[in-house]
Amino acid sequence: MTFGEALLYLMDEQGIKPSELSKRTGIGKSTISELTSGRSREPTFSKAKRLADGLGVPLERFAELVDES
Repeated sequence: MTFGEALLYLMDEQGIKPSELSKRTGIGKSTISELTSGRSREPTFSKAKRLADGLGVPLERFAELVDES
């Protein structure tokens, strides 16, 4: 699974919409959309950390999901 797919999975799991995640993280909705659509493959470490924090999961959770592919 890609980072974007993992992001979508975790957002869906928690019922969080891109607009809410954007508010929680300060990351633009367009950036979140680029990640989830696959137009942007991997975020910077700091963005990945902010997304994980915004979802309330450890950054390692993303790594686990991406490594499962």
